[in-house]
Amino acid sequence: MVRRFIHIWARQNNAQMSVELAVLMPVVLVMSLVVYNLARYLELGMKFSAECSHAIVNLGTTGTSAAQQIGNPMAVQQAIEKNLQLKDVGEVEVQVRERNHFAVKTTTFSFLPKVHEYLCILRIKPWPSHFVIAGITFSPPPFMTYEYRLYVDPYRSGVVV
Repeated sequence: MVRRFIHIWARQNNAQMSVELAVLMPVVLVMSLVVYNLARYLELGMKFSAECSHAIVNLGTTGTSAAQQIGNPMAVQQAIEKNLQLKDVGEVEVQVRERNHFAVKTTTFSFLPKVHEYLCILRIKPWPSHFVIAGITFSPPPFMTYEYRLYVDPYRSGVVV
């Protein structure tokens, strides 16, 4: 009699564990997708920031007068895309802005430096884009954005401010 009671009690606990596993599995799966996307975002972000600094210093600052006026964003963007090999994972955008942080607007001539601000933007597409399992929805934003800014001197090649 005692053996039978222990055997029945053991079966009830096994069934309870199966139900708990069935309830928790969708949540665990969605959480693992979130962790995977976060790890991929961090990995691509670190590679992207290293590639941006190398590309901007090597290609974005040149001694030509045309590059001193507007910078060279297309060459920087092409170098970053070539080295990262993103394919369908994401897209890269590079913008150059002229900044006069220290110049006073009322003066006509200033000895203070003019710098170019390179803004590199990486837009990463999360995987999967939409996922539903047992009522648990995983729908991340369409893009995760990573920005990298670097200020360079347009008159001296390779000088980072």
